[in-house]
Amino acid sequence: MLEAIGRIARNGHLTIPSKIRKILNIEDGDIVRFTVEDNKIVIAPGVIVDKDQAYFFSEKYQREISKSEREFKEKKYSSYASVKDLKKAIDSD
Repeated sequence: MLEAIGRIARNGHLTIPSKIRKILNIEDGDIVRFTVEDNKIVIAPGVIVDKDQAYFFSEKYQREISKSEREFKEKKYSSYASVKDLKKAIDSD
């Protein structure tokens, strides 16, 4: 396990040691995410997602996507020759 020591500066500023930045491919200006796990601070590379796209990354939506992909692989889907046929199938439900 790689370990490095840093110091908290005024206003809580922290410098991530260069060897850790290199391993995580963190560069100046990058976003990082801070979490607390088992009384430890965990710092990980992060991203900012537009608010109107955030739903895509929710656990619920990711589960639904995984389910859909499994069903598709198992050929559990229907196809329609026309929009009219699709509407007919929807209306019959």
